[in-house]
Amino acid sequence: MRLFSLTILAMISVVVIAETLDEAKALPRNNYEVVSVELESKELYCLAQNIFFEAGNQSLEGMAAVADVTINRLNNARYPDTICGVVKQGLKHPDGQMKRYKCQFSWYCDGKSDIVPSISASLNQGISSAWINSQEIAYAMLLEYELSQVSWLGITQGSTHYHANYVVPNWVQDRGMKRVKQIGSHIFYKFGE
Repeated sequence: MRLFSLTILAMISVVVIAETLDEAKALPRNNYEVVSVELESKELYCLAQNIFFEAGNQSLEGMAAVADVTINRLNNARYPDTICGVVKQGLKHPDGQMKRYKCQFSWYCDGKSDIVPSISASLNQGISSAWINSQEIAYAMLLEYELSQVSWLGITQGSTHYHANYVVPNWVQDRGMKRVKQIGSHIFYKFGE
């Protein structure tokens, strides 16, 4: 697998639109250190796809919230231990094909194309911007996860599930879920304590 090796000048606190975070506090900008991090391109792409298809029409905060849920699942024993595994988790037919609408993230098995738009070929600037933002959020979230820094990470307060505000899925009651918060058009939940 191809790995991205990065040497970055990382500030102790990454300040990303701090006013949108509930309890964001910026540290002085002269606190930094040199850090080397490796991010798998496949995992980065899976996270960016999940952000784009689940929240491409949301604010940056909404996009980060979807990424946070994905990473929260990565750290939960109930889910696969890779980002791509988390994103592509769902029920399969005996032939290995995904069962329609039986995935953890609806876009992955809704029968629609999962191909992200080409920036040069896209006629819709909004789609191009959403894909660029999705990639940047995915990169920032994985980098923060690898460096154990916090800015967007934790935005959903440990949520492992979410749904759009115009639906009420049965798992909300069936699994003893506790509502955490709403960001944009998504409502976030975690397992009850």
